[in-house]
Amino acid sequence: MGQYYYVISAFPPIGLGAKPEMTYEMARQMLKLNLTEPDWHQIVLFQRATDIRNIRALWLQAPIDPRGNFQEKELEDALLVQECLPTFVVQFLDRYDNQEERLRYFPSLMASLYHETLPELKGFLLSYYRLEREIRLSLTALRAKVQGVDLARELQFEDPEDPFIAELLARKDDNESVIPEEYEDLKRAFLENRTEPRKLYRSILQLRLSRIDDLEVGQTFSMDQVLGHLARLFLVESWERLDDEKGRLVLEKIC
Repeated sequence: MGQYYYVISAFPPIGLGAKPEMTYEMARQMLKLNLTEPDWHQIVLFQRATDIRNIRALWLQAPIDPRGNFQEKELEDALLVQECLPTFVVQFLDRYDNQEERLRYFPSLMASLYHETLPELKGFLLSYYRLEREIRLSLTALRAKVQGVDLARELQFEDPEDPFIAELLARKDDNESVIPEEYEDLKRAFLENRTEPRKLYRSILQLRLSRIDDLEVGQTFSMDQVLGHLARLFLVESWERLDDEKGRLVLEKIC
């Protein structure tokens, strides 16, 4: 517990709607100096999802999120020589050798992110990855229902035998509840705000922050508490950097 006391005590309070006193980059630099190598590897795993989203941003010639493990030039070089990347990313690059195909089949890369990374995780990070995956999949199911598209096609790169996927597919024709009851609050937020991307994005952030608080209960002065703070800081900072157009684009990527 003592090894985490300093960094956790240095974290200022954060909340949605208030600009963080310590930026994500400041927190990351402090953690880099004070964490052990195994603990820092958990930060690398936490930031892996950002790396995957940044790969798509590069292919679209859009700005990348600087909160990943690679800065833009580093990521460009890694993709070019196919080094310093997770194995599943290299396999994806080998399978699809042109940018058009890579963008078309990008959902399969996102599916691989969770399928390949989850076995490496434990504690808070495992629960957090599962939460982010289930929220993304639930939003996909809700959007498919509203737009009248085939959910099975939308989830074609997911494992149909995965319990969460199987439940979504089993509910796809249910007019009352197309996602598990544990995400009823997400469904309500989606239906109430789906025509206003900024409001919907904020409501989803609030839900995610609340769930992160639940995951962190009882993890005082631990690596799990460090990761919990970093996850909340990431979300709060994302809101501070958002405008209406980015809100729409972010929701499209989430779904």
